[in-house]
Amino acid sequence: MRRFRLTTLGNRITVISVAISAGTALLIYVYTVAIGGAASGLGAVKGQILLGGALAVLIAAAAGMYYARAAGGNIRRLQDAARKVADGNFETPIPISSAGQLGQLARTFNEMQRRLAELDSARKQFIANASHELRTPIFSLGGFVELLEEEDPSPEERAEFVHTMREQIVRLTKLTADLLDLSQLDAGAVAMKSSNVDLGSLAREVTREFGPRADRHGSRLELRTPDLPVIASADPDRVRQVIRILLDNALTHTPEGTKVTVTTYSVNRRAELTVSDDGPGIPRRAHSRIFERFYTGDSAGGSGLGLAIARELAQRMEGHVAIASSKRFTAFTLDLPRARAEATKSPTSLLPRATA
Repeated sequence: MRRFRLTTLGNRITVISVAISAGTALLIYVYTVAIGGAASGLGAVKGQILLGGALAVLIAAAAGMYYARAAGGNIRRLQDAARKVADGNFETPIPISSAGQLGQLARTFNEMQRRLAELDSARKQFIANASHELRTPIFSLGGFVELLEEEDPSPEERAEFVHTMREQIVRLTKLTADLLDLSQLDAGAVAMKSSNVDLGSLAREVTREFGPRADRHGSRLELRTPDLPVIASADPDRVRQVIRILLDNALTHTPEGTKVTVTTYSVNRRAELTVSDDGPGIPRRAHSRIFERFYTGDSAGGSGLGLAIARELAQRMEGHVAIASSKRFTAFTLDLPRARAEATKSPTSLLPRATA
């Protein structure tokens, strides 16, 4: 008898089915016997009508119980799966046994479960990668501190230790700032203040900031801007941050002496800024992963977070960052919407020119 036991929903479905069939049979009986031609007293006709009504009630009850058990089973599976998801288990999908609304609900639940599993996997991977990236400079600093405490290095060795420790502190500080930026982006706590932004002016400002570093790297920074200003609709502080990320990426992952060019231009009613270099290039197989968090395509250093942050910031400004690369060329392009007033001035492209 346990297999025929119904849930509250099943009981409701069965009662409704029986009530509809009984009500229908009663209406037919009243109309046919009390009002229609069978009112003359033909007992056989009345008996047949009553028998038909009883059979209709039995069939409706059986059909109601069947569909009630099916619906109750589907809902029970949904309930069990939801309980597993609440416990952190995303591995058991719900079998889809119907094509109606419950089947659509099961498909939607399975899709939600799949996305939650992806988010959980990404969260665990993010924590593992962040822990690894933080552990490396911390252990390095600990080792140098231990050497300075227990050993008696020469002044030259001490100076080298201090220089290396300073580099690790800079790396740790940058990594912490990147992790904070990503956490704020994921939480939606980064507010964008859109305004008219002169990409050429911002590029000139950030290029000056990187001048000393480029000199230490033996590289030459070149800025190319058109005669007319390229005005984008974006957050100026976030645009500066993206340009810094792209320049830092170019100087970090290219050999010494590599030429790095920053170009601003306007095309197809979009404002664009490109940071290019004539380094060894990035393999095409890495293009699909270059914007992933913690992905680094070489051993030059870095946390692998900069380009991921740049892409997130660009998307929040209704733009994007794209890569183009060959054997002796790599370019990252920041594409942003042009300011409305600027977009209506001239539909033609604004070509850049080189400036010192």
